[in-house]
Amino acid sequence: MINLTVRRPAARNPRILAAAFALGLLAFAADAFDPAAPAGQVLTALISSGLAWGLAAFLAGRRAADHRSAVHGATVLLISATLVYYLLILVVSRRWSGGYLADGSSADLYGLRSLAIMTAAWLVASLIAGPMLGLLGHRTRTTQTTGSALAAGIACGLLSGQGWQEIAAAPPWVFLAAAADGEVAPGFLAAKLIQVILPLAIGAWLAHVQRLWRAWPTLLIAMISTAALTALLWQLLRVAANRFG
Repeated sequence: MINLTVRRPAARNPRILAAAFALGLLAFAADAFDPAAPAGQVLTALISSGLAWGLAAFLAGRRAADHRSAVHGATVLLISATLVYYLLILVVSRRWSGGYLADGSSADLYGLRSLAIMTAAWLVASLIAGPMLGLLGHRTRTTQTTGSALAAGIACGLLSGQGWQEIAAAPPWVFLAAAADGEVAPGFLAAKLIQVILPLAIGAWLAHVQRLWRAWPTLLIAMISTAALTALLWQLLRVAANRFG
């Protein structure tokens, strides 16, 4: 008689939910800082950006026992963190309320509509990015060298896309204006460097841990092409957010 032991992902669910709560709470806390101040810019890059949330989903998938739990865990993580973040805005900060229209009437309904649209948009993004990043994280650990290098390159390109988009979107005179301000420039430049350099560091770490140096062309090509495509998608998302948010 053969005893088969089935590993259940139930034990991971509390940790995934705890991580999601922490992620949403930290992103909400980052909103309390002045976005023009160095601390606010750096904190946003570290805990309230596509890089931070995408990295969390990637690591959740990398630690998963199989590809199904990788997809499930990463998706639940992003969806739960999104709900925590916007629920805190709805109940605690209530920044959607208190505005007035040109005729003097309350703009709360418009604020709620904007909040609902952004919540729905990021939930859809979580449903798309969660399975992708979770599966990529799992494949970097479980596949052979070429497949692992391809997954690592795609993941690092996805994680760096927002940083490249923001660098490309900022015209040169923005950097010059920031350089003229002794307080804003360090945080402004540091935030952009974090969003680009950290994914590169993650790629180097994966190459070292998984011994991917022999497949570095695959990793590099996948990273560059994915970063370019992701930067374009972030630009489209930013335009949509400005239009509907």
